Amino acid sequence: MDPTSSLSFDNHYYDILLQKKGLFGSDAALLTNRNSSKIVTRLQRSRSSFFPAFAKSVKKMGAIEVLTGNAGEVRQNCRVVNP
Repeated sequence: MDPTSSLSFDNHYYDILLQKKGLFGSDAALLTNRNSSKIVTRLQRSRSSFFPAFAKSVKKMGAIEVLTGNAGEVRQNCRVVNP
């Protein structure tokens, strides 16, 4: 999501985010909270912090159970529960 380093995996997206040029509104929202803003700054400053934090977040995302059958739905609009 970073046009300056689109062929590599790195923490440069945080540079863009801190310039208030982030691609996603959800990412920009991270800067509106004092605690999450500190995390963004830490991840932007230190590659050694970024990679372990990213690995931990991927592991947590992998633990989210997928809803199947009648337990879940594919939303027609991501922001709204289907009628």
